[in-house]
Amino acid sequence: MQKSKDILHLPVVSILEGKELGLVRDLVINPADAEVIALAIDAGMWYLGAKILSFSAIKGLGKGAVTIETSDDLLPIFQVPEAVQFLNTGVKIIGTKVLSNTGQIQGKINEFYLDEAGRIISCEIENLQGETIKVPANRFITLGKDVLIITDSKEPDGGPELSNAAAYQNVTPLRPLTRLNSSEEEHHAGSFSIEDFAHRSDDKQRQYLLGKKSTRRIQTETGVVIVEHGAEITEEVIQKAKLAGKYLELAMHP
Repeated sequence: MQKSKDILHLPVVSILEGKELGLVRDLVINPADAEVIALAIDAGMWYLGAKILSFSAIKGLGKGAVTIETSDDLLPIFQVPEAVQFLNTGVKIIGTKVLSNTGQIQGKINEFYLDEAGRIISCEIENLQGETIKVPANRFITLGKDVLIITDSKEPDGGPELSNAAAYQNVTPLRPLTRLNSSEEEHHAGSFSIEDFAHRSDDKQRQYLLGKKSTRRIQTETGVVIVEHGAEITEEVIQKAKLAGKYLELAMHP
């Protein structure tokens, strides 16, 4: 059993290469199935963008690090559109209000717990009296961006399973995460420098972002707006985000 907060900001380490590859920035949550299907990784290089690590590729998840077999297990976010879909749902779980199916306010979620496969097994709720209570996942009915609906505590355990809420009917279930290789990339594999690779990756990231609508307002540390929520992502927006160190945030919320 793993606390969600204990996973955030952990370093990701490659076993075969013996090096640190980045830090866990976010959890990619599939709300329809109540599970964490991947981790969003900040690799520390804006020109490569965020990386996605499938939960199934994790070899070890401890207090000090997330271990994986090789750096090839980290996929550029623009190659995993399914993960982007789930990130764009805005489901974070912590801080979410909790209601019973009879309309009673239960409190808000302070923490949730995962099993070794990434399935959410329970959550901690701070109720209206300020007490912390644990709610097992078999009481979940619908997990949404703003509210978790659970069965009333008076109902017997093993209530209805988590439903496929209407808000998520258009979200495609995540297939096994694989790297998308073009024939051109295969032809040139091993024959170009890291600068060439960075340039190609940056071009693909830009092509993916251009013309899309930002799903959140992004601003600099001093409060200058880079792009408004719902505004189109243009070349100018991308350049501003890069200069302000907000390119990774922009790439994760197109």
